[in-house]
Amino acid sequence: MKHRRSIELVPPDRHAIEIDKATLANLPEWFVIYGRCRACRHQAPIDRRDVAWRCGQNLSLATLAKRLRCRECDNRSANLLLLRMLPRD
Repeated sequence: MKHRRSIELVPPDRHAIEIDKATLANLPEWFVIYGRCRACRHQAPIDRRDVAWRCGQNLSLATLAKRLRCRECDNRSANLLLLRMLPRD
């Protein structure tokens, strides 16, 4: 978060992802992508290799979030894109 004078107020998290700039190509492999429907709360993992093959490696995560469709209720509006880190042993 930045102050109005561009002073960094909080140090950046080393695992923070800027969804507008991140693409499937530069997203680290330890992140798993999930989609969640806001209407019925259905949640499912998204196969990033399949999406990259269909839409290209340079698809941004923000664009992917706008394209999500629920397989349960067919909802296309305001679905969530979630990122989770794999456990590191």
